[in-house]
Amino acid sequence: MNYDFDLSIYVATYNHERYIEKALDSIFLQKTHYSFEVLVGEDCSTDKTRNVLKKYEQLHKDFVRSGKLKIFYRDHNMYREIPDNADDLKSRCKGKYIIALEGDDYWIDDMKIEKQISFLESHSEYIGVSHNCIVVDENGNVTGEKYPECKRSEYSISDYMSNILPGQLTTLMYRNIYADSTINCTLLKKGLSPGDKLIVLVLLCYGDIYCMQECMSAYRHITTHGDSYSARHKYSFEEDERWYREVVLYLDAVAPSLTKYGDELYVRCIMKGIKERQCTIGKAIKSCKIVRNIFDSLWAWCVYKVHKDILHKELWL
Repeated sequence: MNYDFDLSIYVATYNHERYIEKALDSIFLQKTHYSFEVLVGEDCSTDKTRNVLKKYEQLHKDFVRSGKLKIFYRDHNMYREIPDNADDLKSRCKGKYIIALEGDDYWIDDMKIEKQISFLESHSEYIGVSHNCIVVDENGNVTGEKYPECKRSEYSISDYMSNILPGQLTTLMYRNIYADSTINCTLLKKGLSPGDKLIVLVLLCYGDIYCMQECMSAYRHITTHGDSYSARHKYSFEEDERWYREVVLYLDAVAPSLTKYGDELYVRCIMKGIKERQCTIGKAIKSCKIVRNIFDSLWAWCVYKVHKDILHKELWL
């Protein structure tokens, strides 16, 4: 397959007036011999993000002329649309590899993409490669918070089932699965949130993920206000159940060897719904008809609760 660039970097931004310039600078300051494009989606921000981007274009006309920087100014907000802002950007990526940089995050190692692309070029057995990150607050101060990232070189389904990710979204570079007809990306086109966990799951179905134990990016975690997922999210059993139901159906169709993990995740979802009093016992029994072996899944849930809440193990399987 022929690609126009070695790497596509997509930047979905909304109300990132204070942060978007730093994010983009951290891309264009990268030292690499690989070619890359940057696709920015400005999702009708209510602050001055659009003005900042227009000034950025004027200051960096060479990036625009060369096709290295493409900014899409949305005519309406695409939140909760299918595709949404980020998904539309991903569909436009023409690179061999793909990575996200959210508009309020930034990279702190100017050799980051050189290291990651070089790894994937020399290790065809891996579908993705990630690294560690620091967590900062709205003012860029390091908080000391630990992101649930993988601290081993090889990422596994055991990590996934223990709520550990290979790394934060902007640390994970992977082969352009959206341009590969052999990879089933239907799970990523249903408007489900959070989407980063779905991307990781799809990648696991098709290859291995390597985790570099180097810190190369900053994740801005704002939970009290703003427009991040963490700030907006409120638990909804209805949304949660749909997310896990789609996971079960996808694994059943694409990766039968992983279906038992989908069943276990679904049972966890049902039990949480009961605990939060958003799911009745009758509804739980009816919903669990999609689970192939309910007894094995209930036993796996018991093991998970013991490992997580009583023994406080890192891996919950």
